[in-house]
Amino acid sequence: MTVADKRNRACAKLLADVHAITATEGITPSTLHALKLKLVALAGKAALFPPADFAMPLAEGRNHPLLVEDNDGHGLYLAISLPGKEAAPHDHGIWCVNASVSGRERHRFFRRTDDLSRPGHATVEQVGEVMLAPGTGMAMADHDIHSTEVVGDDPAVSLALYGYALARFPSVAWYHPRFGSVRTSPSRRHAAMA
Repeated sequence: MTVADKRNRACAKLLADVHAITATEGITPSTLHALKLKLVALAGKAALFPPADFAMPLAEGRNHPLLVEDNDGHGLYLAISLPGKEAAPHDHGIWCVNASVSGRERHRFFRRTDDLSRPGHATVEQVGEVMLAPGTGMAMADHDIHSTEVVGDDPAVSLALYGYALARFPSVAWYHPRFGSVRTSPSRRHAAMA
């Protein structure tokens, strides 16, 4: 059996486990923690994800689909982010779980502090931080806010599991703490479903 065959089998097993867990418990903090542990275990099998099988990004980052389900199914990706890549605080609008294969990526977590009364205005404050490195992971509920930053001189390689595939993401909210503003990207859900 090839490495790709073993990887595909391991990814299919992970998604089967994810569905078994969420079918009985739904999406709760405890199920997200359970999913994170499953993803950390898979990411720990670094031999399934040899660098030669995944092209490096030309700039900043790249997501390689590992298993993308149809319709409203989940998306599992191998993400490669180059040293120095950053993403401003944002809310995916859907839950996600990440686990490190190699490298280090800092995830800072925020909560919104304004009253949502002014369109385009938002204030956020940091409430936590996790350094993703091999053996660690993180989980976020559907409206949690985080920022990312690759730390060190090596690319950050991680597994990312989302409640929806990237092509069917809802609108993403991007927060700019320095300016007290927020902007949203268009939802991909209707275009993907058409």
